[in-house]
Amino acid sequence: MKKQKKPRKGKRKRRYQNPPSVKGRKKKFVWLNVLPADIWLKVKRGITLWEALQKTDVELEGECGGLGKCGKCKIRVITAIGPPTAETAELLTPEELEKGIRLACRTKIKKDLVIRTEVLNDEVELFQILKYGEMPIIELDPLVDKRSVAIAPPSLENPLSDVDRIREALGPEYQNLKVSHHCLASLYGDLRATNFDGTAVLHDGCLLAWEPAKMAARRYGLIFDLGTSTLVGKLVSLLEGQEVAVVSRLNSQSKHGTNVISRIQYVKEHPKHGLSHMRRLLVEDLNILTDRLLEVGRLVAEEIFVAVTAGNTTMQHLLLGLNPTGIAEAPFAPVITEGVTVRAQDVGLHLHPDAMLYVMPSKSGYIGGDLIGFMLASGAADREDRLVLGLDFGTNGEIFLGNRRRMLTCSAAAGPALEGARITHGMIGKAGAIEGVRLEDNDLRYQVIGNIKPKGLCGSGLVDLVALLLHHGLVDPEGLLRPSQGGQVNAMQSRVIKRKGSEVHDFLVASSRESFDGREIYLTQNDVRELQLAKGAIAAGVKILIKTMGVDIGDIDVIYLAGALGNYINPYSAMQIGLIPRLDPEKITPLGNAASTGAKMVLLSRRCWEKSAEITHLVEHVELSSHPDFLHHFIEEMNFPGENLW
Repeated sequence: MKKQKKPRKGKRKRRYQNPPSVKGRKKKFVWLNVLPADIWLKVKRGITLWEALQKTDVELEGECGGLGKCGKCKIRVITAIGPPTAETAELLTPEELEKGIRLACRTKIKKDLVIRTEVLNDEVELFQILKYGEMPIIELDPLVDKRSVAIAPPSLENPLSDVDRIREALGPEYQNLKVSHHCLASLYGDLRATNFDGTAVLHDGCLLAWEPAKMAARRYGLIFDLGTSTLVGKLVSLLEGQEVAVVSRLNSQSKHGTNVISRIQYVKEHPKHGLSHMRRLLVEDLNILTDRLLEVGRLVAEEIFVAVTAGNTTMQHLLLGLNPTGIAEAPFAPVITEGVTVRAQDVGLHLHPDAMLYVMPSKSGYIGGDLIGFMLASGAADREDRLVLGLDFGTNGEIFLGNRRRMLTCSAAAGPALEGARITHGMIGKAGAIEGVRLEDNDLRYQVIGNIKPKGLCGSGLVDLVALLLHHGLVDPEGLLRPSQGGQVNAMQSRVIKRKGSEVHDFLVASSRESFDGREIYLTQNDVRELQLAKGAIAAGVKILIKTMGVDIGDIDVIYLAGALGNYINPYSAMQIGLIPRLDPEKITPLGNAASTGAKMVLLSRRCWEKSAEITHLVEHVELSSHPDFLHHFIEEMNFPGENLW
């Protein structure tokens, strides 16, 4: 037998920068080349492009989390590829298919493939994220307190323990003072380093830290608004109640879908790591926000002893590492609804080791801490003389009606249209999004975020445009988009066209010359239908709450609007399409980012934390999915109002 040669020591296998030759390659793997970054990925044959790109930094558009429903994860296939799937053909135009455009979530990699993703501009992409809200006057009593304390050093005459002498110096109310283990471990050295004259950091009858005397004036806390699409963080002075810094970023979980149902589905389909992965994405985002806030405030993480978060029930579950699957299945039961207080370190936030994290209470699977924060900020539960209607528009339209005597709430499955999703040329509120439309000098004028040429329509622009089309008779009360029956030709009329092969009319919002990327922007008949579904669900929810309360629309004293759409939407346009009840516009007040305002109130006032729990007990939740009148009202409210407002 021929003796085998021993391999030379130190000789390494060659690692390929580019794909190796076909010879010797394992057949179950193929190569994916992603342009323009020229990334080479060795992937398992048969997986989709969406799955292959999830572990990379390549970002794809899309709202459904790879479920093949939104039609926005478009890529261009450079190499030869067979005919598209039936689902792809339904979501893309014939022109796009001819150019090799495919959906990443519907395209399986069966051979070596070269694809091209969208080339991003060098300019910074601007997002319009609502950060601020109207703050009512409250009495400052923050969740974490600091006291300047001087204690006598130990002596033969006073041999009490260090902790007992601190209790004695703080007074009778702290005779049962507890001490955290982290504080206790360093207390001996900390007391002597400050000559027994320092600052006690106190939380709920517990000593969290002993700091130098000069730190008494440095009192700060954090609040986080856990939005499904965007996250907002604020650094707040606990001494003055002022916001020191505000930052925001897109929610990294969006790669798994822009709605909570898609994210719950991801957790369900990946039982081993899905929940931990979603939690990690969120916590990493919050730590990035924290770093930026601390940098602006010239602070270090160890100076932050408290944070408050507010979000929908699913987002709060994901932050706490609680399985949210029950929220998506009847009877839509979450793991917990009461407010939660945990150590921030246990969640993964980079703050002081003993910092406390407060998570707002919820009412149900779809009435979360963000709506409780909205109700707290509105002051509705403190008044008996006003009937308040609150609307927070989003994928789930969250609604409350009432006052201190009685409070009703519901969640309407409005769909993503009001956030720009499932709209042919819809987008979130970022640079290039049309957020307002008007007719001026017989020409269509846009208000575009970033003051650039338009790329698409966000929610407020969609509502504005349809309201304008209704006013000019180009959309009828049943939602049909068609030329005006009056025969008058103007700038609006000339934009109503039938595209090749279409049986219905579309509205040309921007021509290729007018748009940012040289592509025509249309409002399609299907887009109008999507808006009808969204506004029908919300209007039906409002009608059922009014009926349940036993009042009329005219009895409503004020309508508070929350969230990004509520802040930027034109109230006249919202009333024109029937999204909100028709009443005196003076009664409509946007509260801005009401969820973060409620969280800020809790941070600054222990009474507000108690009040948030009281609100959850006061509220009566009306489940629309099982309400006998919902379907009737929903069908009724899908139609647009027949009368013009102006």
